[in-house]
Amino acid sequence: MKNTRLTSILGSSLIAFALSIGSLVATQSASAQTTGVAEVNIPFAFHTPTQTLPAGTYRVDRSGSLLILQSKDSKGAGFVLTHEVIKTKAPDRGYVVFERYGDTYYLEQIWTAGENTGIECPKGRAEKESMLAKNTTTAPSTVELALNAIPAR
Repeated sequence: MKNTRLTSILGSSLIAFALSIGSLVATQSASAQTTGVAEVNIPFAFHTPTQTLPAGTYRVDRSGSLLILQSKDSKGAGFVLTHEVIKTKAPDRGYVVFERYGDTYYLEQIWTAGENTGIECPKGRAEKESMLAKNTTTAPSTVELALNAIPAR
């Protein structure tokens, strides 16, 4: 009786493990698709969820849920794990959205022209602290900057 139960448990565990590995492989290959390379000129220092980047012109490279930011002068670089957001109507132009608390800017969303799905950054510790430090009844202001597609070579 014990042997049969152990075999059943091991068999179920192996099936669950195989299904988990299969779903990870499928997710990994789907997220490996590059969905956009663009450029944005950011005239102020800004925060991502994990770091502060200086003002400059940034190459924005999106691959699935990974956003890679690289300044043209190599003074700033970073990456952000994002999640998708959806609009009912695709924007006519690409743009980057920042939330501003006083003189501090936080990267929030990126929208590509003609696509109704964009990406959104999670709120990092610094942004949450800014929200708490400021009067919570006052909403942050929103700043939008043009996102320019980089032509394929």
